[in-house]
Amino acid sequence: MAEPEPDAPRPMIGRNAARAWLVGTQVTMAVLLIFWLPLAGLSIMAFDAPQTPDDPWPLLFVGSIWSWPPVAFVFSLVAWLLCWRYGRNSLAVLITTLPLVFPLAFGLVVLLRS
Repeated sequence: MAEPEPDAPRPMIGRNAARAWLVGTQVTMAVLLIFWLPLAGLSIMAFDAPQTPDDPWPLLFVGSIWSWPPVAFVFSLVAWLLCWRYGRNSLAVLITTLPLVFPLAFGLVVLLRS
């Protein structure tokens, strides 16, 4: 096995730690899908509010709620690709954490307000 050059930069996050983080965040996303499903169904009621026919806000609200699973899936795929193929562990950890920012912030606000 070849020894790494002494001048070579060490990765900030090790491969095993990055893979554990990827698995942990994706398990968290799978659990959040349980809570997303009722919220996605309730978001359709945004179209029941009286508004002008060309009001974009209900469509943007429902679109943002319904786009979370595909966005989380794509970010997860990109993170695994970065980790396995390119060895960019720090970037992979960041990419897989981004879809969790808004659901966890929403849950924190709900918990603090109750």
